Amino acid sequence: MPHMRERSEAWLHRSERVIPGGAQTFSKSPRSFVQGVAPNFLARARGAYAWDVDGSRYLDYIMGLGAVILGHADPEVLEAVRAQMEKGISFSLPHPIEVEVAERLVRLIPCAEMVRFAKNGSDVTSAAVRLARAFTGREKIAC
Repeated sequence: MPHMRERSEAWLHRSERVIPGGAQTFSKSPRSFVQGVAPNFLARARGAYAWDVDGSRYLDYIMGLGAVILGHADPEVLEAVRAQMEKGISFSLPHPIEVEVAERLVRLIPCAEMVRFAKNGSDVTSAAVRLARAFTGREKIAC
């Protein structure tokens, strides 16, 4: 039985009018997946499942491109996030949690002497290239 896709198609067309490719990243583009089989837009998710804007349920084997290792809307994660949000989430100075997490990572990773947090893989790759250039004194490096 085919899935209802009326809202999914409408959101896809609407997004493509104002966002190149219909999504903010190529990896999230609905056109990257099999049209008519995979959903175009997701409305919610819990555990290993996601529901599209038409209400169809899917097993989310992509899980946020690997970032959602505990499943969507995990109750313990939600409670920890809520508790921290009540204290504030974006400070102009470091927070003790940054130090605690860095200390834990240094303990757990034998080769890690220090830790630098970053928001995505692109930022980390750029930093690694700059570090390699500074360390070697070379302008060109192999990635």
